[in-house]
Amino acid sequence: MLTWLTKKHLYTSCVIVLNMSKEGYKECVLFCYSTIHLTKTDKIRFYYALKGRDGKSGIVKEYSVDHLGRTVLLVSSKFAADVENFLILWKCAYEKREVLVK
Repeated sequence: MLTWLTKKHLYTSCVIVLNMSKEGYKECVLFCYSTIHLTKTDKIRFYYALKGRDGKSGIVKEYSVDHLGRTVLLVSSKFAADVENFLILWKCAYEKREVLVK
């Protein structure tokens, strides 16, 4: 089950895969987070820390994070703990799911 948090709604979708081997797939973690608790100024600071002032550095570059959407990050399993600590530092509510990516 994968859940996205938005200001007004909670969206949920479910994907089921049967009889799948991990061969040829990369283990990753999908983070869906919320910044609704942050003030406008803190949101800007958060995004600077996330993507850098130039839009290319920050933890996205440091940990090879794929920013899939406004509040969705795809992270390699080896950097998942670092990204999780970043979200905890900013007191962001989040959900994480382990996924396989081809």
